[in-house]
Amino acid sequence: MTVRPVSIEDTPLIDALSRVIGRHGFEGASLQLLSDAAGLKRASLYHRFPGGKDEILAAALDRAAERFAVMLAPAFDEGNPGDRAALVAERIDEYYDGGQESCLIVALTLADDERRSMAAPCLSAWADAFAAIAVDAGVAEAEAIERGQDLVAQLEGALVIASSTGDRAPFRRAIARLARALTSPSVL
Repeated sequence: MTVRPVSIEDTPLIDALSRVIGRHGFEGASLQLLSDAAGLKRASLYHRFPGGKDEILAAALDRAAERFAVMLAPAFDEGNPGDRAALVAERIDEYYDGGQESCLIVALTLADDERRSMAAPCLSAWADAFAAIAVDAGVAEAEAIERGQDLVAQLEGALVIASSTGDRAPFRRAIARLARALTSPSVL
């Protein structure tokens, strides 16, 4: 009787690989670390991703884009901007497990120029979603764009602090003030 290897679904596999890249960076995410996280032998990982780490990164970025789309979707819905901002904040908090989860996007910003540029669409998606909420709350467009960018910087910086020190308090504070920062008529 032939024993068939365990099948690993794409979504949890790519999520596990993304966490490794987020924690160790692209260069630091060795094939051994990736295969260990995937629960696959290196040969099986290569079979699944014949393009190696570049293909794994592409899959991780595609998955991040999917998750960001879900996370940020309420920003573009109808309804009260404060409620929408609170829902986006809740989803960001969940996505990053209260600041405990490392950020793939931050890891890419530390890579070479080509990979660094791959982070830009996700960062822009955050800022655009935040700006959309602020505009709907009555904030002038230029100010809304600045707030969106500033809030992305705060959240990403808080994730860096949490990742390097284990202190999740800055992330918790950034999440807690997100809705207020987007919907307040004056600069906070």
